[in-house]
Amino acid sequence: MDLELSGKRAIITAASRGIGFAVAERFVAEGMRVALCARGEEGVDAAVAALGPAAVGEAVDAGDSDALAAWVDRAADALGGIDVVVSNASALGGIPPTAEGWRRSFDVDVMSAVTVIDAALPHLRVSGGGAIVQLGTITSVEYHHYPGGGLSYGAVKAALVNYIAQLGRAQAAVGIRANVVSPGPVFIEGGSWDRIMTNKPDYYAANLARQPSGRFGTAAEVANVVAFLASPAASWITGQNIVVDGGFTLRIT
Repeated sequence: MDLELSGKRAIITAASRGIGFAVAERFVAEGMRVALCARGEEGVDAAVAALGPAAVGEAVDAGDSDALAAWVDRAADALGGIDVVVSNASALGGIPPTAEGWRRSFDVDVMSAVTVIDAALPHLRVSGGGAIVQLGTITSVEYHHYPGGGLSYGAVKAALVNYIAQLGRAQAAVGIRANVVSPGPVFIEGGSWDRIMTNKPDYYAANLARQPSGRFGTAAEVANVVAFLASPAASWITGQNIVVDGGFTLRIT
């Protein structure tokens, strides 16, 4: 399927590694230009080098709203506009599970999304419409708690599902779509499930046993869904939370 993404321009937060980087890779493979940000300058530089001349990047803390909004405008200038926004930043549950952890989780997960989207909307309107994709989690729709982790993770991601659903309806008249992609467990070398495999082998094994196919997902499999939702091929999909988990969750609807 031709996703008709060639020549389009995307900004992606938290994209120096993991799912964010996989999304950037897929976009570049589709002929897009991308601007990415992440906290660490070294990681950003490595990601941009790996992606090649179609990518630019900056080190930006997604929890710093002023810095993030300013980055969106610089990214738009560098790309010559914005057609797609992918919001991916997360504090991963605001660990430790304290009041401060909750605040950090809210600032990074929720407010970074609000900030980057608010800053990008004028650019999307200039481009004649576009797509917003928010990365979520299955923890927003069912119980899936990491032992010792913060309870804020699912709560703030659930807030984003509601926000994106309402945003999709509010922006439909100007041709801007907004959707959430909620992955189940995804194994990435050096990522959270790799660390869980080492540090919490019983918990890792229990989650693997719940997976009908007997394996965890990959970042590329999530990126495929993000690319589809970002594309004109998904022109009649907005305000939705698309679970990408290989049948891991137990919801009937």
